Amino acid sequence: MRDILIALVVIGLRWAVAQGAELQTWGHANAELNDSTAVAAGNVRRSTVYDVQVATRAAPETLHDSFSYMSLPRSGRAKEGYNSEDGAEFAAQAKMTMSWTSFLYDTDTWVHVGIKVGPALSSADEVTIRPTTLNFQKELVNGRTIRILVPYSARGYRFSVEFKSQQLTSYRDGSGKLTTRASGNRAVHDEPLNAMMIFAEPMLTGGDVNRLVPSSASHSIYYPHEGKVANLHQVTQDVIYFRPGTYYMDWNYHAYLPPQVRWVYLAPGAYVKGAFQFRKGSAGSKVTGFGVLSGEQYVYEADRANQYRHRSDSAPDCHGSCVKMLEFEAGSEQQHLTLHGITVANPPYNSLVAYGDVQHFTEDASQYKQVGGWYWQTDGLELYQGSSMKNAFLHSNDDVLKLYASHLRVNDIVVWKAENGPVIQWGWKPRNIAEVRLNGLDVIHNRMYTDSHNSCIINSARQYQDPASAGLANPDMRVAGVFLENIRAEGRNLCAMRLYALSSWENIHISNLWIQEWNDLDIRAQASKFEALANEKGERVVIGNEVRDGKGLTIENYVVSGERIRKSGDNWRADHPGRLDFDPSLWDNWDAR
Repeated sequence: MRDILIALVVIGLRWAVAQGAELQTWGHANAELNDSTAVAAGNVRRSTVYDVQVATRAAPETLHDSFSYMSLPRSGRAKEGYNSEDGAEFAAQAKMTMSWTSFLYDTDTWVHVGIKVGPALSSADEVTIRPTTLNFQKELVNGRTIRILVPYSARGYRFSVEFKSQQLTSYRDGSGKLTTRASGNRAVHDEPLNAMMIFAEPMLTGGDVNRLVPSSASHSIYYPHEGKVANLHQVTQDVIYFRPGTYYMDWNYHAYLPPQVRWVYLAPGAYVKGAFQFRKGSAGSKVTGFGVLSGEQYVYEADRANQYRHRSDSAPDCHGSCVKMLEFEAGSEQQHLTLHGITVANPPYNSLVAYGDVQHFTEDASQYKQVGGWYWQTDGLELYQGSSMKNAFLHSNDDVLKLYASHLRVNDIVVWKAENGPVIQWGWKPRNIAEVRLNGLDVIHNRMYTDSHNSCIINSARQYQDPASAGLANPDMRVAGVFLENIRAEGRNLCAMRLYALSSWENIHISNLWIQEWNDLDIRAQASKFEALANEKGERVVIGNEVRDGKGLTIENYVVSGERIRKSGDNWRADHPGRLDFDPSLWDNWDAR
């Protein structure tokens, strides 16, 4: 089926959607069934693999359509204006897809997922829900449909529905590349060829309605017309409100918003192809709603300095000029961003970046989703000082959670990890960081396969300017009070942690780290590292002494393949299940218990 172009536009379709107080779904009359090429500018790609319907538990026979979106590597296009690698090679060659649906609910709900490809189902056991700890009730409806009971939660749920017939194993070949060929190669990970994500989000109630949905009683609002959007840099109102419908910006345009625009709202059922850049300001900014913001019309590394074409080969990077899905500029006064509900799809580069005086920029992110992170540099979110993030899903092909600042709170995150970069990152240069708390991280897939200083589930990378250098640390800077708790990595995994201290460290706690199993690569690639680096004078950073005062690196309840790893035994060693290949000179600075 994937080798046959499907380009059917569904015109005039009347969706049986739910618009009640307990359940809300939406559809798109301009849906395009297309699993091979870019869709028309005014259309929305509909999944060619899955259909989804939902019903309340109280009325299970009353089914409502919930639109199944779909993302393709490079959005179905070839490389445009470049031949170099972009990170999407394996996914494109394997013809992977990622489908998803979103709905709002206020009661226990049945989710019916129908699959249109592959053999018929004979048992509900042929379907896996990840994270597997959810343990949702599932029932076989027929040979093509499974139904899943999703209990109501004020935090919502973001989960993967995985059919046995869709499982794909990636392998590393002798040249160090990923392949789908098993012969003579080593298994890296197992994941669906065609992914299906469900985003069940709680209905807004009470004060959250006023806080997260703009009203004309409190704001001046601009409502763009459906279709091509090219005038957002001229808006005079303070809110841009996208009603349900489809909107698109050209490949060589992004919305550089006027200073007075502080809020962009994407209503449920709004699909916006574009990107937003906010101006410097002291007032709070908001990007809210349960709509979709897609970067599918932009080329990889779309560089504003190169007329939105791919970054010029003469440019070392385009971090300052490449299009980001959401870009902000911080000033000298405190600025706060509220990010809630939206789905960012098909990012061509980083999804969210702030520039300027970021010490005065904070964000509160919740119910955020990122899908179609096929390219390199499709990082998750960087959290700035005093920020929080909770109840989110991130599909990323680079660093996912960038914990570079102090006083951060991260809770209940689901991650689908592609091959580049780690899941958690706080390195790359010496930093001052204090009081970081992460509690609840489910890595449901992990395609990492490179033996690098910048890999593993938990990472503090070497200096970005020269990773091979031993003299770029700063002992006068300090990382203290980092608590990473309740982290689960399902399936095959490359390695647990690579920790290269570029600052002095104290009170680093990793607790309840659960890894299902290692992949089939060499033990050396699976090794965890812990090293204290030095400055140009040869002065090493100072690491708290775990043996003497309990202020070093503490690893508690670290479990691999069901075996608890303890320093008091031998199973922590590099050639044992724990795979801890730590610097022997730091023996007194860490414990595993």
